[in-house]
Amino acid sequence: MTIEAIVLDLDGTTLNEINTVNETLIQYIGELRERGKLVFIATGRTLEELKDVVPSHMLVDAMVTANGMSAFIEGNQIIEHALPPQLVERLVAKAGAEEMYYEVHPNDGARMTLKKDKGYMVKQGMVQKPATVEENEWLSRQEAMEGKIKWVEQMDTDSVAKIYFFSNDIHTMEKWIAELEWIKKEHAFTTASSTHHNVEVTVEGVSKATGVQILLKHFQVEPQNILAVGDGENDLPLFKFAGRCIAMKNATDLVKEQADEVTEYSYREDGLYRFLKEKFQ
Repeated sequence: MTIEAIVLDLDGTTLNEINTVNETLIQYIGELRERGKLVFIATGRTLEELKDVVPSHMLVDAMVTANGMSAFIEGNQIIEHALPPQLVERLVAKAGAEEMYYEVHPNDGARMTLKKDKGYMVKQGMVQKPATVEENEWLSRQEAMEGKIKWVEQMDTDSVAKIYFFSNDIHTMEKWIAELEWIKKEHAFTTASSTHHNVEVTVEGVSKATGVQILLKHFQVEPQNILAVGDGENDLPLFKFAGRCIAMKNATDLVKEQADEVTEYSYREDGLYRFLKEKFQ
């Protein structure tokens, strides 16, 4: 098998525990591109969130953001999807009524949360970090409440890329995901989780895989010639058609079971760099 393109998840894969990218990895990605390999990012983050964590000198060939809701080639947006406004309104109202942490992410601009829900969300963030929540996700939630969230009186529901939900408690999140499944019977949409503590809502039928497929068509690369690396359940649609799929050591058991290989080191140990260096030496 000849690998022509490498598709990289961000959180828990490319990013380290403090939500940045190690210089060793940045330099090696540059080397791979010089050797003719295409490098794509495929993340659940929106473009705004991606810019917060990926250094400007880390160059890639293309990006899929918000679990497939948008795709960019050389900085130019080639696809954009948006959730139906009435669905956004319903889920935001339900989240507020059940005191579920949420962030509404537009295709362009800062994430939003209703000002009336700020009290319970801030209170949830003041507790000690639960042992099952990864450092990078906890840090992202703290940063969101300390300045990334735009607290609004009224939600702008036009051009929403995704809604992100989070809970400190795994069982609360499982119950919320089950409720979302019931709502799907009335309003079609896609759900994807990157950890046991979150779930994201996007347009029906849209995933990292649908976004990457568009990139492959543009670059004239066959699916069997790509290598995909990830750690969360939102990577599984991509794993299903990638020629080679790699789960990080820190990935969930479900992801590891569906991968061709598991890295020897985790995202905290520069695991992606170590894997790529050995794979393409």
